[in-house]
Amino acid sequence: MNGDPLAEQLGAALGDGYEVVRPLGEGGFAVVYLVLDLALKRDLAVKVLSPDIITSKSMLERFRREAETIAGLSHPNIIPLHFIGQRDDLLYLAMPCIAGGSIADRLEREGPLPVDDVVRIVSEVASALAHAHKRGVIHRDIKPPNILVDAESGRCLVTDFGIARSADLAQLTATGIMLGTPAYLSPEQVTGEAVDHRVDIYALGVMAYELLAGRVPFEGPTPMAAMMKRLAGPPDSVSNVRTDVPPHVDAAITACLAADPAARPQTAHDVVRAFGGGGPSTSGAVATSASTTRPPVGRAAATRTPRAGARRIGIGFATLVAVAAGAYALSARRTATGAAATTTAAPTALVSALAAIPAGEYVIGSDDGPAIVRPRHVVHLDAFQIERTEVTVGDYEKFVIATQAPPPWRGARPADRMPVTRVTWADAANYCAWKYRDGGRLPTELEWEAAARGRTGRVFPYGDARQPASANTESAHRPGPVPVGSFPRGATPEGVEDMSGNVWEWTSSPMASYPGAAALPDSMSEHRVIRGGAFDTADTVATGWWRGHLRVTAGGSELPNTGFRCVAGAR
Repeated sequence: MNGDPLAEQLGAALGDGYEVVRPLGEGGFAVVYLVLDLALKRDLAVKVLSPDIITSKSMLERFRREAETIAGLSHPNIIPLHFIGQRDDLLYLAMPCIAGGSIADRLEREGPLPVDDVVRIVSEVASALAHAHKRGVIHRDIKPPNILVDAESGRCLVTDFGIARSADLAQLTATGIMLGTPAYLSPEQVTGEAVDHRVDIYALGVMAYELLAGRVPFEGPTPMAAMMKRLAGPPDSVSNVRTDVPPHVDAAITACLAADPAARPQTAHDVVRAFGGGGPSTSGAVATSASTTRPPVGRAAATRTPRAGARRIGIGFATLVAVAAGAYALSARRTATGAAATTTAAPTALVSALAAIPAGEYVIGSDDGPAIVRPRHVVHLDAFQIERTEVTVGDYEKFVIATQAPPPWRGARPADRMPVTRVTWADAANYCAWKYRDGGRLPTELEWEAAARGRTGRVFPYGDARQPASANTESAHRPGPVPVGSFPRGATPEGVEDMSGNVWEWTSSPMASYPGAAALPDSMSEHRVIRGGAFDTADTVATGWWRGHLRVTAGGSELPNTGFRCVAGAR
């Protein structure tokens, strides 16, 4: 780009395979450019970190290490970081360019949003935060511009995870600059006290209030005045501004906005429960509703207030605010409470529905199958716990009732013990996070295969020799899925059932080639691995190592034979 030295530097750093098209926006520490990936014909949003932010080579390397840690976050509501790069003092981050804009864009167009939409948005963002907090990553700039919307699925995507937090470290200790956006800062950030993951919960409460009321809860003639207001007491209840807000949603927002972090929901999982009407399990601050039935949703009576700030673009970026001395960061390699993460060799199962899989070396893949499962290799996995059966209709219905998620079944509801199918990947991930407060999620494909094959690397969950009577596969001649646990002879030694046949199972892993194998097309990164086979799958395919895949955005009509199970514990 002629006349833009930074764009020219970026183009030179990226090389001939990319074209820098135009700037998308500019923030306090970075410029975001629209970049065309010429080989794959895809748009990227590439954020270029200002060289002025990095004051030493050691800080540059520290930022790189933390960016790599954040790139390891894998969640349906977190925008992925494709790659990072560096040339001299130019550091850049490449992400997908999201065409749907941000929640801020929608708020600007429509004003206050319907209650059901706000509950869904908050729940999706909270689910993403729970995933990050579990891994020691604090966002610290949750606000509508940093919540993007996928145009095709409507799914919310949290962006800018920790990037500003990492970049500020060199600058903050020297200048007393605090990271964040004034309207969303928690009281402890304003006063310079120690902070933890609960600052994200506070900001989420501010955003929920804003989406319902059309304005933030604390306003003032200057940013400093607005920040000081939150130290004087709680804001007006959002239900005073908007009469159609259900009591449990009003109570959830009030709890998130508590000045004392100990009075807030203590985890992002608690926020999901509270907005769903269930109340948190680790804080008594949120009053629960006697019923999860919500009043009819109407438009807000409040007049929309114009929102100040930078113009909205499809990539969020942090605003650095000079408000108090001190830098607040939690290492991405520590837990959200500040303690170093540890892994036990073999955890005790949380409940009888979970089987404990010990840490150790596991055989992955096979040299006897197609290229997609080759080569056979060994990986080390931390201990984890996996559900003994596929998630059932009865289990999933509890989630539907608690969160008002749409039921995936068509027509008559299947029997309680049938495996639930037609659940999208995002909804499956959200269910696991809802069910297991402390880190519930979909298994990675490596975890799934380790649970199925064990330490010996057996071919089938039940052994190396095919036994048709041990699984609901093609040889069983069943017309469809059967209730979970119907083939007890097919269980693993740890008691994990139905890992061969019945229904395919989602994993959290993008479809990619194994180490040493030829690379798959980049488009496959938009697919997720499915495992185990279904009732109509050939026995030779329903092994512990066979890999299938589906688009991450696949809808229920594409998933008649696909279900899932959850894991908990260390990844």
